[in-house]
Amino acid sequence: MTGNLDQDLLLGINALAGTHAGLYELATNSLFRGIPIFGSLVALWFVDDCAKRRSRMLAGLFGVCLATMLSVWLQFHVFVHTRPLLDPALHVNSVAVPWSWDRQSSFPSDTATLFFGLATVVFIENRWAGWLCFLWATVVVALSRVAFAFHYPSDVIGSLVLGVAFVMLFGRPSYPRVVIERMLVTLGNRMYLVHAFLFVFLAEASNLFLSLEQLGKDLVRMVHS
Repeated sequence: MTGNLDQDLLLGINALAGTHAGLYELATNSLFRGIPIFGSLVALWFVDDCAKRRSRMLAGLFGVCLATMLSVWLQFHVFVHTRPLLDPALHVNSVAVPWSWDRQSSFPSDTATLFFGLATVVFIENRWAGWLCFLWATVVVALSRVAFAFHYPSDVIGSLVLGVAFVMLFGRPSYPRVVIERMLVTLGNRMYLVHAFLFVFLAEASNLFLSLEQLGKDLVRMVHS
């Protein structure tokens, strides 16, 4: 025990599963970790043809996107602590990852922000499904990020706050929802365009908005070149 609760929790969880390659493969498998949450979103979208509910979901998903982008920005520009895996002062267990880390700071977890935000969208529409999605996001996504020393426990707690707050900020107030609802009503018989947009969004979200992030980096390079 070091007296640092955040670090002690990290080391305790990491000692249990930090070198388990099988658990790592399972926890990072997009289908396995995503299907309860993404499946719930699609089911709730098509359960009936309610513009009010769909507008609320779209507003919440917009909040998820912004929260995830903000979490990535914070990792690049606000240093809180070194990612545990990259901290030479910590002797953590880990597995070989097929990428190099471009962010030394780990607060907050963008992956956990995304999944907690999506779980919040589900929760607003269906309490039981929402609780199950929160449980799944906590165990499969958040705890695995700590177990493999990608993040501290405080990183995923920050992600929980960020993901939930942004969905509530955009999904609960009437103004964003009313604007989106009017758009849905205006589209009328062209709802297939909204369905297509939703599926593209969910596909990108399941890949952690990596294409969107890369597009942003490319645009920044073009501006400064």
